[in-house]
Amino acid sequence: MIFGLETLVHNVGRQEACVDIVAVHGLEEDRTEAWTCTETRTLWLRDLLPFNILPARVLTFGYDAGVSSFFGSGSADSIQKHAHTLIAELEANRALDNAAEKPIIFVCHGLGGLVVKKALAYSASRTSKKVEHLYSIFISTYAVLFLGTPHSGVEKASWALTGMHASGDLERSIEKNSETLQNITDQFAPLMKQFHLYFFWETVQTADSFKRYFVVSEESAAPILDDTERSGINATHAQMCRFGSIESPGYSIVLAALLRYAKESHTTISLRWMEARKFLATQRTNEASELVGFDVRNDNKPFNYRNQEVPKIQNKYFRIPHNVSNIYTGRDTFTRGLREKMLVPTPSLGVRRQRRFVLFGLGGSGKTQFCLKFVQENRDNYYGIFFIDASSVENAERAFAELGRLGGMGDTCTNGMYWLTGLEFPWLLVIDNADDPSVDYSRFFPPGERGHILITSRNQDCKIHATIGYYEFKDMEQEDAITLLLKAACVEDSTERKVRDLARPIAKTLGYLPLALIQAGASIRQNICSLEDYLELYSSHRKEIFSKLPVQGADQYKYTIFTTWEVSFRMIEQQATEEAADAIEVLHIFAFLHFEQVPATMFQRAWNNLHDVNVPNQESSESLSKQLFNWSSLTNLFTYIFGKAPITDMTGDSIQLPRLLQAKNVRWDGYRLRQALATLCTFSLIYKDSNTDTYSTHPMVNFWARDRLEKTDQQLWSQIAITTLALSISNRGWRSDHTFRRSLAPHIDACLHGAHTEPLLATTAQSAVSTATKFATIYSECGRWKEAAALQSKVLDLQKKAWGPKHVRSLQAMTDLSWSYWNLGLIPKALRLQIEVMKTSLEALGPEDPRTLKAMDDLASTYWLCGKLSESEDLGKRAMIGMSKVLGSGHPDTLMAMHNLGRTYMHRGRPKDAVELQMEVLGARQKMLGSDDLDTLMTLQGLGMSYHALKRFDEAEKILVVVLEARKRILGQEHAYTLWAINDLAKIQCAQSRPVEAEEILIRILDVVERTLGKEHIGMLMTKHNLARAYIGQSRWAEANTLLTELVGVQTRMVGPDHPDTLYAQSELARTYRHLGQVDQAERLYVEVIPKMKVKVGAENPQTLSAIGQLAAIYTEKRRFSEADMLGNEVLNAGQGVSRLVVTHARTF
Repeated sequence: MIFGLETLVHNVGRQEACVDIVAVHGLEEDRTEAWTCTETRTLWLRDLLPFNILPARVLTFGYDAGVSSFFGSGSADSIQKHAHTLIAELEANRALDNAAEKPIIFVCHGLGGLVVKKALAYSASRTSKKVEHLYSIFISTYAVLFLGTPHSGVEKASWALTGMHASGDLERSIEKNSETLQNITDQFAPLMKQFHLYFFWETVQTADSFKRYFVVSEESAAPILDDTERSGINATHAQMCRFGSIESPGYSIVLAALLRYAKESHTTISLRWMEARKFLATQRTNEASELVGFDVRNDNKPFNYRNQEVPKIQNKYFRIPHNVSNIYTGRDTFTRGLREKMLVPTPSLGVRRQRRFVLFGLGGSGKTQFCLKFVQENRDNYYGIFFIDASSVENAERAFAELGRLGGMGDTCTNGMYWLTGLEFPWLLVIDNADDPSVDYSRFFPPGERGHILITSRNQDCKIHATIGYYEFKDMEQEDAITLLLKAACVEDSTERKVRDLARPIAKTLGYLPLALIQAGASIRQNICSLEDYLELYSSHRKEIFSKLPVQGADQYKYTIFTTWEVSFRMIEQQATEEAADAIEVLHIFAFLHFEQVPATMFQRAWNNLHDVNVPNQESSESLSKQLFNWSSLTNLFTYIFGKAPITDMTGDSIQLPRLLQAKNVRWDGYRLRQALATLCTFSLIYKDSNTDTYSTHPMVNFWARDRLEKTDQQLWSQIAITTLALSISNRGWRSDHTFRRSLAPHIDACLHGAHTEPLLATTAQSAVSTATKFATIYSECGRWKEAAALQSKVLDLQKKAWGPKHVRSLQAMTDLSWSYWNLGLIPKALRLQIEVMKTSLEALGPEDPRTLKAMDDLASTYWLCGKLSESEDLGKRAMIGMSKVLGSGHPDTLMAMHNLGRTYMHRGRPKDAVELQMEVLGARQKMLGSDDLDTLMTLQGLGMSYHALKRFDEAEKILVVVLEARKRILGQEHAYTLWAINDLAKIQCAQSRPVEAEEILIRILDVVERTLGKEHIGMLMTKHNLARAYIGQSRWAEANTLLTELVGVQTRMVGPDHPDTLYAQSELARTYRHLGQVDQAERLYVEVIPKMKVKVGAENPQTLSAIGQLAAIYTEKRRFSEADMLGNEVLNAGQGVSRLVVTHARTF
């Protein structure tokens, strides 16, 4: 790959070139291929443009645009390097060609647009005598065409789908609204009047094997700005800049823009250079402090950019409360970005405004320390720097009065602000601790356009005061957090890897929060504990550790990690409103859930289910409230904010829930919940993810909110959290609620495993059983069958004790547990339970009861899993016929029985019969449940594999791709059923002679399968078997042999020596022996396996016939022709597999 400038066309047209067109490619592209049509190989800049435009030179700039190099450890620095190189090379090229003052039009694709924006900002600042030649690019640039440039970033999901392996730095840099992109935009924004800008976006989605997506959204590629042009191009992101002909989508629009700009540019740039030369002459004479620009939309009149870094300012006032901590660490990238925002040149003839930047976030996140560090490093840029303590109105007014006295105007707040307004020299005001949501802090902004203001607040609503941006302080970068912890602990060898590895889990546990890290370091420094045993101490004495203020190194910060949030809590409490009371109760519930992504809809769903009289499974003699709540023993623990007693339900039973759920409204009061959540967000105790409508807390806030409660209140609110969570889980509409239900799993974990939570099934109350059953259902839907089985086993024991082993509730508990065993591959346990359920159902309910028939079908499905295909078919037919008669052919249970029977047919070598059933089930399920329903997808997958058995491989592949894409979206990348679909897709690819692709997708999931399912789960055995098939398809016989030898051993132990999967693996193993020259061993294994296959899967099964054909070939190689002919005829008589021609050919060989 060649970098730098290349002149594609030196002179387009017969006349001397009047304009330079410079093309800059994007990520993972080069300077010619980026603009070359992949089909026609037309390089349109060279092959089309010369015939359609005025005389021009066409150049293309190449740079190292690989992911790893473009975005390494310092993404912003990489962009800057490429930008500097572009300016240097372009200026040199134009100077040598005597074209320094000719107009320039840039054409950029993708991230190349960021390089150009950075380059123009750099060129605009090169006005000093030694580098003023670089200023020429800025003066000469007339227009920029941006094709798919991510001005505000790309969504993480879209980036992941491109298939590029991005580093963390890259993902953070190109992520939507990232700091790197914001800094580039801020530097370019003041220069925009200088240029004509045309934004283009892609209108065709990029497609990969599983999904279609826009790489860069319209919003990001084409921001709506005054006096700019926008257009879509009917192509994908990669193809939108590769025009194969004049008819290509978008070419006419791009060409028209280039023609227009080329015609207009010469006069404009000539006039601009006249003004620029005057400006540079003045600059040389007076070392002026302004840069000149030109407004192309206002008769090309000049306007100025104030360069605030040229004058040498002597700092006179530096009034800060205390020095920055000597262990201050991190935030370097943000510091540079803020400095650029504060000190970027200001248009002197444009709109001026006071520069205000807001830092908001959690108490203890380091906002004040950051400001102290910032003012210390930038002291020489300001005549005066002043801190205002805004923790109270009185403190702020007193601080301003002191400024009034300092300025000799009298010690009043008004005089202090008036003095700042009148200062001619630049000043910086830090308004610290602007936390009170009842105070309008704009009253403390000196009037006028002068001055810079930094505001720190826990109140995110203070963002409204920002004029140049805001930033939320959360946690530190991991490595910075580790360094801060070790500095606070006075560990000398803080760079040693072993020491940092010891500190790493501590920093992670503390959520990378600065104040928590400092207090932890103090505990280590004071020899209360060591790095090695800190976490052990933390788990048992967390409250004591974080309630103690260090004597040394406290840096004048008066709060500990816990007391700083207690201040926020008290401010909410003092509001004494319903909104505040709701906020406190919601915070109590959040304290016992996982700290990340609590769905806001959880409360509404809980309210709906609580107040809906039609909730299923409700006993006729009991209200739902009485079913779910039996907490009379906890009544004396419940104390509300205003001392009111708990509200009772319609039966008079005490129920203990947050007031939000007790409201007896006709409809759910969503506004009331939003107000409570907004109050917590205001104090940065929680924060919202608008994309997912979820709320999160910092893990340390989560600990504090829990630990601040007395033990009895902890037990109470943990139970309330559990009940709220359980109430939100409905038995109705679950098919459309997968995303919500899966999001509950981490919160269930937090509730069940919290140190302050009573064991869920410590009581025999049916409310606890109901909750445990719901939680187990969520675990099952998430593919976490071990956790589900653990709960279901306890539920079964309780139901047997309460109702007896033959009660319907006990039988249902057995069925639930058996399916968890089924998915875990614990076949004997699943069989034992399902046989018991079926026998009991037959005795108690009779053979035609729907529940008995359902038990038959469940058992038939388990027979299929354990390889008892004949038994599965017989029992499955019986269940299907009975259900059709009793329930009807369209009933969901009947359809499930048909689906299961079709799957058994396919594995018995009867794919045509399978397809007939599967097509009927698929049509009914799609109509009844929808195409994305999990049962529909299961049938679709079965149909795909039946097509595979019929050798309709292309149709099978299309089906499996659809199934895989849907499961990824609904269940997630690592769900067992998603991994199952990947395995089936790999099997199809092997059958299509695409073993390399099959190997690739299987290798990618091996670690996932082992981590999520285990080394000996059926899913792992399936994955290894398919990987062996991929090796065989590539004739990698030795690797396949090793893998299959191991696989057969595990399968023999786990599913038995006669299981079809074991027999198939042995047949493949025998095949590898033959190709490795171990013919005798192959023969022995085939002779052993073939009779078993005839019994287990059928003599006409394709797998059986394939094994027979392989043995016939071995006999032929050994010149045992009569035996080979006998086997060959057996295959021929079956009408499939090896032909007589193959056998004859093998005999000749």
